[in-house]
Amino acid sequence: MTNVEAVKALKDIKTYAQAKSLDALDYAIKVLEKLEKDGVKAPLESKEGK
Repeated sequence: MTNVEAVKALKDIKTYAQAKSLDALDYAIKVLEKLEKDGVKAPLESKEGK
């Protein structure tokens, strides 16, 4: 799964999420978008992620 795919899925989930979960979803989306912008395509497979 790529960062872009994960962001798309999280945005879809936001539609159905409870209000108390929206801040966490927004944070996760921002983190993945920043990783993508910074060129980290597979953060779980990176050296820092292990």
